[in-house]
Amino acid sequence: MDEKPTEITDGRQDDPKKPRHDPLFRSTFEDLRLFRELLIWLVPFVVELLDLDRTELQKDSFIDDEWKTHDSDLLYKIPVKGTDKNVIVFVLLEHKTASDQWTMLQMLRYIVHIWSRENKAAEVEGRLADFELPPVLPIIIYHGEHGYTAPVRLGKLIRSIKVLIKYQIDFEAFLLDLTDFDKTTPPEDLELFAVLAVMQATFRPDAVERLIKIYEKIKPKLDDPKTRKQYLTRWENLLRYMITSAKYFTFKNLKEVTSKMSETDVATLSPCALELIAIGREDGRNLWATDKVDTLLRILTKRLGNVPQTIGDKLHTINDIDALGELTDYALDCQTLDEFEAVLNK
Repeated sequence: MDEKPTEITDGRQDDPKKPRHDPLFRSTFEDLRLFRELLIWLVPFVVELLDLDRTELQKDSFIDDEWKTHDSDLLYKIPVKGTDKNVIVFVLLEHKTASDQWTMLQMLRYIVHIWSRENKAAEVEGRLADFELPPVLPIIIYHGEHGYTAPVRLGKLIRSIKVLIKYQIDFEAFLLDLTDFDKTTPPEDLELFAVLAVMQATFRPDAVERLIKIYEKIKPKLDDPKTRKQYLTRWENLLRYMITSAKYFTFKNLKEVTSKMSETDVATLSPCALELIAIGREDGRNLWATDKVDTLLRILTKRLGNVPQTIGDKLHTINDIDALGELTDYALDCQTLDEFEAVLNK
């Protein structure tokens, strides 16, 4: 089993001023086993090309003054089979919940950064004479309310002048659009399937029905003592993600989901998850589909004490559901109200 990779120092954990990535996406694909399963399912030709057992998750940052909010989500370095450690391919995973027109420009900047860094390393190590720029496979993983419509080829962003086309830089990203996940052959790995299916359900009106079906699919793994711990942890993460991030998921829905779970599975959820469930059962209001702020304030109060009015007033000005979901996740992790307010004010 792979060891848990070192925490990526992308400025988020140590600097509360920086925005945070979706915790479900990051925690899933920091797991090298699940990342390899994703590649095998999504781009199976890599199985013959790359030594997946030697995959390394990169600690990296693409932050500068101009692009502070455009961080690469996850970057991996993988050696080519039958070669030494210097013949490598990078895989860049970019996570999107909206069709961002300038995603390919953002990825170009990442790729140039990767090449510049590798070129510098080759110079320092005295192997510049034989150095070649490593290939980078860019992958966009998208889940949103509607299908992805932004360009996935850089050339689509460049004004087309026929005589100049051959002189322009161009490349394409591999797109996994989870709005069409139902139409694909699902991955064989059940844990990976569950994560991708939940990501798809995040913006669906029938999120509760989808979540119940996912639970029923993984239930045999929960009943097996050999796999129960692994899948219970995964299920708890998926449930928390739906509570904090799903657009149409209400606390009434949460009660419906837990009513379908076995008593043992409900009883062994972590105290944090049980707290969220308990909050939802107080009145069954549709808070997360319309306004998650009241519940976020309850979580802060339960964990950290009385919340200053300034925080409450600021939260009530936020209408972005994704932003409130990220703030809720941070409310579950931060140690002081000052830390939370620092993130809130940025």
